[in-house]
Amino acid sequence: MTTDLAFKPAVQAALDYINHIPTDPAQTDPIAGARDFYHRFIPMAGTPALVKNVQNLTLPTTEGPVDVRIYRPSDTPGLPVTVYFHGGWFYLGSLDTHDTPLRALTNAADCVVISIDYALAPEHPFPKGLKEGIAVVHWIAAHADELQVDANRIGVAGDSAGAALATVIARHAKENNGPALRFQTLIYPVTDASLQTPSWKEFAEGLNLDLAGAELAWSLYSPHPQNRQHPDAAPLLAEDLTGLPPALVITAEYDPLRDEGMAYAAALRRSGVPVQETLYEGMIHGFFQMGGMIEEGNTAINETAAFIRKHF
Repeated sequence: MTTDLAFKPAVQAALDYINHIPTDPAQTDPIAGARDFYHRFIPMAGTPALVKNVQNLTLPTTEGPVDVRIYRPSDTPGLPVTVYFHGGWFYLGSLDTHDTPLRALTNAADCVVISIDYALAPEHPFPKGLKEGIAVVHWIAAHADELQVDANRIGVAGDSAGAALATVIARHAKENNGPALRFQTLIYPVTDASLQTPSWKEFAEGLNLDLAGAELAWSLYSPHPQNRQHPDAAPLLAEDLTGLPPALVITAEYDPLRDEGMAYAAALRRSGVPVQETLYEGMIHGFFQMGGMIEEGNTAINETAAFIRKHF
């Protein structure tokens, strides 16, 4: 790992916060321990904004019941909807870990945001969570009147592992005559299972992510190595990206996922997909969830909101 990085004071404070998160010595389950550790990131997002309405529902999809959290900026019926998939390396994260940034996004974008509590590895490895995500998007489009949202204005978004799900869901919708999605917002997306990019080599020892953790995550999400070569797991391997909705791709300079995110943005462009791409200099993975400590997290939320408004 590069050792001479010049961190902004806010980024250093965030890293110090993460390094001092206490662990429970009585916790013997490493998966449960990792999930608890990630849950303790929540205060970094700052004070949760007031939203007109927040509702937890269980949707009866074709893949079974899926819990969601619906954020509404107003009582106005027929608002557009952004379907959001949280990050967490396919085995971490929840509706709660991303609650604060999604409240801010709902207000700034003036749209309904539906956060998906998709099935996590290792209990539910690839492709269970993906199939749930596809089913949820179809259910929302089919039941838009019931949800009081606009079936013709639906987009998908996500961060990290959730961004991988979002873009694959967008491709499936295009390939299988699914809902005509307006956009895909991909925040430091996971797109490549090889872990061989220069940024993975540069940050192998990690800041907020490290190579050992990535190898563990892929082994949990895709215990059969051959599945890691499937474009539904590693979106960068998709042969045809033509016809996908416009994309916003956000990456962070000091993030091992940086290069695969930028490579995916380039692949989308080569396929004729309109791409808005922003590299946040000096930022680390996860900064979108750290707006209470890192102002650029709020900037990224506002950029995402502006992109959403543009395409709705």
